[in-house]
Amino acid sequence: MSDEEYNTLKKELKEDGSQFAVSEEPKCYIDTGICTVTLKEDFFRSNLIYLPAAAILTIVWLGFGFELIEPFVRLNPIVLTLLGSPLIYRGTKKITDEYIFPGNKIAYGPCPACEAENRVYFGDILGVEGFKDLATVKCTNCKEEFSIQRDSLRASTLPK
Repeated sequence: MSDEEYNTLKKELKEDGSQFAVSEEPKCYIDTGICTVTLKEDFFRSNLIYLPAAAILTIVWLGFGFELIEPFVRLNPIVLTLLGSPLIYRGTKKITDEYIFPGNKIAYGPCPACEAENRVYFGDILGVEGFKDLATVKCTNCKEEFSIQRDSLRASTLPK
């Protein structure tokens, strides 16, 4: 099996959630001194970054609704919010994904060397450039430097 076929098969297995393609526990190789682990995407924090824009747009929508719609038709604020939810949702996605956090991806998992929990953010924040395809971070516990690939979330220490 060629390297290209192997990488394709491994990527397919990882997308299917196979336990053979994803190693959630750190593995260290004695001959090279490299430790590896696969991190997970942090969906909770990835969804949480939409909260500020959603809160602001909801308040703006309610203010707009009470000032312009209220004189003609009296609506409960909950109904008014439900009517505006598609616009609030689309506006929140657009503002967050294009202006505040473009290209965002948050990952978490154990350090390949000491198993301490670490997080890494891929993407930009308000125009400040962050990690794109490869992140090199230091463990908060053991101070070991390791790199993480954005597409596979594969973390590995540098060779010793």
